Amino acid sequence: MPNTHPTIELYKNIVDSIVTSAELRDEAMTKLKQAIEDPQSFYNADREFILSGRGLSYPEDVELTSKFVLIDMLIENNQMIEIDWKEAEEEIRLQLNEVLKAKNYGFQLSKNNLYEDNIDTYEILFSINDEELEPLGYAIEMLDIDSDSYVLTVIPLNIQEKANGLFENIK
Repeated sequence: MPNTHPTIELYKNIVDSIVTSAELRDEAMTKLKQAIEDPQSFYNADREFILSGRGLSYPEDVELTSKFVLIDMLIENNQMIEIDWKEAEEEIRLQLNEVLKAKNYGFQLSKNNLYEDNIDTYEILFSINDEELEPLGYAIEMLDIDSDSYVLTVIPLNIQEKANGLFENIK
């Protein structure tokens, strides 16, 4: 059963696994520590979450605060992306390339739509993963946010199992 109260140690392992910049890792850990110790600081006077329009409110969603601080901060810094369930392949490739560039992986995906027969976003993501990323030693790793969108990042294959296990603990 996933942990409902992620610890700072869990977040440190996640950040160390998926964030490529030391400066961003430090910044993320500072914000995550704040989110765990003082979650209310991420809500405005109307008790609405201030980092994004996710519909979180204080105190009802206090247990989700650190998870979405992590996600929104990493999205803002192109370490993660959020893809709508009905996103076009062109947009998926554009956003994945932003992650690859931000992480300095040294390659970009083709800008051409290669999976037009796969009209489902999920199928497109896994076709890109299986056919283009894995042969280069990388993989898409998704974080479940209980939504109709996909929050994901690209990581080296050799840490995929570890990252997946860590993500399971912040569902």
